Amino acid sequence: MFMFLPFLIAVLAALSVFYDKRKIGFALWCALIIVTLASFNYHASSPLNLSF
Repeated sequence: MFMFLPFLIAVLAALSVFYDKRKIGFALWCALIIVTLASFNYHASSPLNLSF
């Protein structure tokens, strides 16, 4: 996954709300939540094999 994607979506969502495009900002915010949860699921789905 592209690690810059959540940051890019967050900036676009903030800019769209700043420029009074609330529906687009809300849609981008929802997309941000989905991308963040998908990234977390991808990176945190397997257990770590740690031996101390």
